[in-house]
Amino acid sequence: MTAPAPNDAARPARAAASLADVIWLALAGTALAAVVHVAQTEFRFRVLEEFTWSSREFAWLSLGGYLAWFIAAAIPVALLVTVARRWAGLRLAATIFASLAVFAILLLSQKIHPLSQLILAIGLGSVIGTRVAADRMRGMRWVRRFAIGGLLALGVTGLLTGGRLSRPSVPAASAASAELPNVVLLILDTVRASSLSLYGYARPTTPVLERLAKESTVFDAAFSAAPWTAPSHASMMTGLWASQAGADYLNPMYDSLTTVAQVLTARGYSTGGFMANAGYAGYQLGISRGFSHYEDFPFSFRQALWSTTLSQTGSGKLILEGLENGERWKIRNAITHPNLRTETVRKSQPQTAADIAHLFFAWRDGQARRPYFAMLNFMDAHAPYEPPEEFRRRFNKGKTENDRYDGGIAYEDSIIGSIVDRLRERGDLEHTVLIVTADHGEQFGEHNLDSHGNSLYLPLLHVPLLVRAPGRVPAGQRVSSIVSLRDMAATLVDLGGAPAGTMPGTSLAHAWTTGSNDGMSPIMAEAAAAVNPSSKNLTRFGPIKATIDSAGHFIHYGDGREALFAWRTDSAEVNDIAATPEGQAAIPRYRAAISKLLGVGWPPPRTRLH
Repeated sequence: MTAPAPNDAARPARAAASLADVIWLALAGTALAAVVHVAQTEFRFRVLEEFTWSSREFAWLSLGGYLAWFIAAAIPVALLVTVARRWAGLRLAATIFASLAVFAILLLSQKIHPLSQLILAIGLGSVIGTRVAADRMRGMRWVRRFAIGGLLALGVTGLLTGGRLSRPSVPAASAASAELPNVVLLILDTVRASSLSLYGYARPTTPVLERLAKESTVFDAAFSAAPWTAPSHASMMTGLWASQAGADYLNPMYDSLTTVAQVLTARGYSTGGFMANAGYAGYQLGISRGFSHYEDFPFSFRQALWSTTLSQTGSGKLILEGLENGERWKIRNAITHPNLRTETVRKSQPQTAADIAHLFFAWRDGQARRPYFAMLNFMDAHAPYEPPEEFRRRFNKGKTENDRYDGGIAYEDSIIGSIVDRLRERGDLEHTVLIVTADHGEQFGEHNLDSHGNSLYLPLLHVPLLVRAPGRVPAGQRVSSIVSLRDMAATLVDLGGAPAGTMPGTSLAHAWTTGSNDGMSPIMAEAAAAVNPSSKNLTRFGPIKATIDSAGHFIHYGDGREALFAWRTDSAEVNDIAATPEGQAAIPRYRAAISKLLGVGWPPPRTRLH
C-alpha cells in the first residue's frame, strides 16, 4: 500500500463557487466599476469644471449600465462553475469579475494602451481572486459588504445629484405675468440657412417654415456667434460673445453668468429645456441654470448601457449598436477585430425631434395658466445624418451625406409643423412667440472643409431666423439687415417683459420694428483653438475671429493670416480681397471693431510657425 504524499493533507481543497457567490461577485464588480467611474466623473465636472458628457442621473445610469454588463458576464460564469466544478471554482469566478471591474476602471484613462490595460486588469484580478478564495467565508463576507456599501453609496449619490429639475424659486403667477406671451425657442442644431428652401434652396426642405413665413418676420442675414454648439448656445442664453461666456471643447461656461431662464423665472415664467444635443447643450454647459425643468440625456436602459466605459470602447459600441439594430456583422466585427480604445466624447442615446416635441408637450400640459418659456434643440440634421428612413431617402435616395442632411432638415421642418398644430389645438398658438433658428451651420466641401467648428466661413455662420408672434411681430416681413444671435438673450427677456438692459445686447424687436440694425450688436464670431485638430482644421494654429458688416466678411486666423470677402456679391467666398488696395484700406477698420467688442488690445502678436 502506497503511503500518501506528506503534503496532501496540508493542501487546501479547491473552494467551490455557488450560484449565490457568482451573483454577489457580479454585484461587487458592478459596485467597484460604477463607484470609481462616478467619483471620477463628479470630480472632473464639479472640481475641475470639465465636460464629462454625462447627465444629472449619471450615478443611477452608470449603476444600471455596469449591472447589465456584469449580469451578462455572470451567466456564462455561473454555467462554468456549475458544469466544470473540478477546476472552475471561486478563485476563477472572483478573478473574472475583478478583472472586468479593474479593466472598466482603467479604461477611464486615455493614456494607457488598451492591451496594457487588459494585461494589468487580469493581473490585479488574479490577485483579488486568489485572496477571496483563500478563505471562502471571510472573502465572500467582504465581497457582500463591499457590494452592499457600494450600491448604497451610488444610490445616495444619485439622490443628491440626480433629478430632472433644477427647481429654482418660481414666483407666484400674477395678473401681469398672465398677460405675458409664451415663448418657444426652437434651435435646429447644425442647420445652415443656405440649405433651407425658405432661403431659396432648390430642394423643398422647409415647406412648413415657408408657410409660417407668411405669418412671421424672417431675417435674411442672421449670423451665429460661434461655429459649433456649446459656445453658440452659451452666447444666445447669456448675451455675451462666445469667448466671454467661457464655453469651449473641454469646459462649460462660467458659472457666474446670468441666463435667460433665470431672468424669465424671476418674472413668473415656467421654464423648460429639452435638448437633443445632450453632450454640448446639456445641463453641464450651464445654460440650464434657472430652468424649472431641463432634460438632456434620456433616463432609459439604453442610456444606462452607454454610461459605462465598456460600452464606450470601439468594440463595446459596435456590440450595442449591433444588438439594438439587429446588425450581427457589427457584433462579429467587434469580436474578430477588437478595439478597446474609448471615445473621447461619450456616445449617448439619440433623441429625435419627435421625442423632444413629446417631452415638451408632456411638460407644457402641466403648466396650468402660467406663461412659459421653452427651449427645444433638434439634432436630426447633425452628423451622422440619420433622420427617420422616409426622410433619409427623401432626396436622391440618401446617397450622400448632403442628401441625408437635407432629409434631416425636412424631418425637423415636419416636426415644427406638428408643434404648431398642437399649440393651435391647445389654444396656445395665438399667445405664443415662436422663434426658429440654428446654433450654427455645416460644411460639405466648401473651402475643402467638412463638418463644423473648424472655420468661420458663411456656411457655418449664416443661420435661419424666423419669429412668429401675432400682434407683436409683423407678418410676411423679410429683414435684410444683418443681425447677430448674440442678441437672442436680450430679445427673449424683452418678450418676457423685462426692462431694456436686463441682458447684454439689443432686442431684435428693434430690427423687425424699424427694418434697421442701427444700435444693435455688430456681427462677430469666434472659434476656439481645437483639441486634437486635423491637418485641415483652420483652428489648429489658434483661435479665429471674424466680423461681418454690410460690405465685407473679415477673418483673422491664429497664425496671423487674414482674409476679407465681399460676401454680398461673393456668397461662396472664393475671392479673397485682403491683399488688394481696397482690402488693405478696410482691414484696420475690422481689426478695430473686434478690439472694441472684446475690450482688449487686438490683434495678438503673430504666432511663429515651425
